[in-house]
Order: sequence, then structure tokens, then C-alpha cells
Amino acid sequence: MKPGFEFENSGMELICIAFHGTERTNVGLFLRLSDGMYITARDTSQDPNGKYSWAWGHYFTDIIGAARDYATRKRELFGAK
Repeated sequence: MKPGFEFENSGMELICIAFHGTERTNVGLFLRLSDGMYITARDTSQDPNGKYSWAWGHYFTDIIGAARDYATRKRELFGAK
């Protein structure tokens, strides 16, 4: 998934800010368009219906907290990069 990609998850319209992954796992930083909430999510995948889902998400009201969480989760999954 590339930054700027728009998609839907459980009725939420989102835009990808950052994303890093492999074939087996991934972590993303998304913006919920309806209210400006930032979400870090793990293992985002496309469902057969064309919509998306993820294993879990953390929700933030500010980009700084969300970016820190994204960096931490990325480091935990993929090492120092």
C-alpha cells in the first residue's frame, strides 16, 4: 500500500500516510477522513469484497503520537530501519 491510497475499513474512509510490510506482516499509519483520527494498524489486508480489514488498530487524535506508535511498531516487527 502506498501513501495517498484511499480505502474503506468497516465503514470508515481512510487514507494511507505510511506503510511498511512483507508478504507475511505489515504495519500502517492511516488517517480517518470523517474526523481526522489517526490510526496505526497491523496486518492490513484486502477482503474478497474489495474492502480492507486489519488485525488491530490504535487510535490517536494527534499525528505526533500516531507517528511515534507507527515507528515503534515498525521497529518491533522489522528491526531498526
